Amino acid sequence: MDLRPDPFQQRLRSAVDTVLTRTGDLPAQLADIGVPSLGAPERLGGFALGLSADIVVNERLGHGLEPLDSYRATAFALDLLDCDGAPTELLAEILADLYKGTRHAVVVGARGGGAVQVRDGGRLWGESESLPAGDIALCIVRTAGEDGAAWRLAIPEPGTCVTEPAEHLGIPASRLRFHGAPSQSLPVTTAHWQRALAAARIRQAALLLGIADWITDVARAHVNTRTQSGKPLVERQTVAHRLAVLIGEGEGWKLLLNKAAWEFDRGGRPDAAAMLAVAGEHAQLASRIALQLHGVRGMLAHSTAASVYRMVAVESARLGTPAALWREAGSAA
Repeated sequence: MDLRPDPFQQRLRSAVDTVLTRTGDLPAQLADIGVPSLGAPERLGGFALGLSADIVVNERLGHGLEPLDSYRATAFALDLLDCDGAPTELLAEILADLYKGTRHAVVVGARGGGAVQVRDGGRLWGESESLPAGDIALCIVRTAGEDGAAWRLAIPEPGTCVTEPAEHLGIPASRLRFHGAPSQSLPVTTAHWQRALAAARIRQAALLLGIADWITDVARAHVNTRTQSGKPLVERQTVAHRLAVLIGEGEGWKLLLNKAAWEFDRGGRPDAAAMLAVAGEHAQLASRIALQLHGVRGMLAHSTAASVYRMVAVESARLGTPAALWREAGSAA
């Protein structure tokens, strides 16, 4: 396989970078260049270009420090909705809003736990985990019931589904409270769930590697200008060596990410849990090193290094901590 970016990926990367230089509503501006529909399933009106396109977008969002969690949450939900028997014919208006970037979809209960229950003829009760902030148009809910776990499709309605603003380490989020919200059964098989989860993890890995790449560049620029005891920090072997290792490993993980996306798009089963684990660990390491190299200045709450450290702490655990992902990858080997 050829791991070099193809012309389409290069143009997509350039287009996303251009959007990130503008001010205004980021989801709407990404929608203007067609980003939300690029990887969406064909039966839902998308172009189904696969993860090879998705990872480009997410890596650039990470590099621009614009995580836009709602974008990946929507992609995850649409992957689960892309199944035989899903009532897609009733969702045309909602799908149009998703592709315009004005609203987004979420997956509730992706990490298990059964906080939402289904009873009373398909009505949902309970509270979601932390979700991306914004206007939620559609929920794919993993529920707990008398017959075990099941998947439900819910359209939030006033009175039965309340969206509460939240915050996680300074990053805006939201929670959903279901009070008898109506829902429909969604026939998601175990194989379908596992494949959708794998795709979501590869997208998340791309985001984390983009964040790590950016904060590594910031740390490199800092040590080239910051002096200590009369000479630049970069001239100290321990500093230069750690940054060189970090840069080299980052390039290697990006190659592995492209390989995982390439295999997935061709029907393969790359180890997405391991891919997200290494991306999470690499981003955590990069943010720690940057924080240390910036010294006291980097520990100020408003500093770039501290902001990225908090961002990585949230994003590296969104679909499982690295430790939990390694255990999962090991048990599947």
